[in-house]
Amino acid sequence: MLTVNKNEAITKLNRLIEDGRQNAGRVIEHVMQNQPQDFIVKANALQFSGNGGLRVALNGAEHGVHRFALGQIAEVANLPVKFLDSLAGSEWGRALIAHNLSQIFAHRDAKRHLVRTLNSEVRGFLSDSYRRLDSRPIVEAFVTGVQRLGALPYKGIVTDTKVAIQAILPDVFDVIPGEVVAFVLSLENSDFGNGALSLRVGALRIWCDNLAVFEENMRQVHLGRRLDENIVFSQKTYLLDTRTTVSALEDIIGVQLNREGLKRRMELLAVIAQKAVDPQAAMRMLKDSLGVGQAQAVIDAYKSADIEMLPAGNNAWRLSNAISWVGGKEPDAEKKLELMKLAGRVLLPGKKGSNDVPFADAEVVAA
Repeated sequence: MLTVNKNEAITKLNRLIEDGRQNAGRVIEHVMQNQPQDFIVKANALQFSGNGGLRVALNGAEHGVHRFALGQIAEVANLPVKFLDSLAGSEWGRALIAHNLSQIFAHRDAKRHLVRTLNSEVRGFLSDSYRRLDSRPIVEAFVTGVQRLGALPYKGIVTDTKVAIQAILPDVFDVIPGEVVAFVLSLENSDFGNGALSLRVGALRIWCDNLAVFEENMRQVHLGRRLDENIVFSQKTYLLDTRTTVSALEDIIGVQLNREGLKRRMELLAVIAQKAVDPQAAMRMLKDSLGVGQAQAVIDAYKSADIEMLPAGNNAWRLSNAISWVGGKEPDAEKKLELMKLAGRVLLPGKKGSNDVPFADAEVVAA
């Protein structure tokens, strides 16, 4: 019976890869064709206007301001973002926001900011010591690196301020009784300060395409030396930093796609996946991470009689899949990514004694 299931799983996995290839291709194309334009601006030179939406003048041209960048601006200006949101829906409100921001930054002397734009819109408002990394060679290194070792890009997510590309091995693992899973590598990056460059590993339940992204193997926060006023001096550093990151990424991909290493990781996953869940700890973790409404949706799925979209049992594997299943229906791409990571946190939690470990046996810790 297991052989039949495994053969069926391989067929479904190949279909998932084929269906997702175009999606991943669109994300890769987006990265290659959409690189930010950078400005180094003194705070006291910033001029905002509210005509037709909040705008800011950069190098003689007006640019719109994305909601994410507005949050960054509000933090620097020490203004509550909820206050700005309450005003942004009307012309007079946007004029008031623009006036307040112009006045606040006018009194910030010579403090400088890196302003990153795309398609005439400010997407990132950052420190002038923000470490810029060119996403194009990073994505290219990821794609070529995984393909060299037999994996294929099969899914991608792109938002206004973040991209994620996932690659999958066309192999199946049956280490969990009655289950077949595949191994996934997920690359995530933001050019605009919406998270660090990150490479994570994860497991996909093939029957229902539930993905848990758990282990982070590479995390680079965008911190670096201060940029020269015209950004010319920093170009050499920019290229060197990117090359170093690409080299590190290639090395880590090679380690993660080592077949013996994969087998050991899946065996560890099999042990933790069957651990009993402490319902109170699970609900506490879900509420803290998701809020009451979505936490309840996960618990309802977990307690349901469904043994097709979710695996049978009252264990960490079912809880992780319940989170991922709810995440699969989430329309917001960034929230979907966070739910995948939360599903992974259930299976491979962090430090011993962590308050959010949902196991009845709290001594279980990922190796």
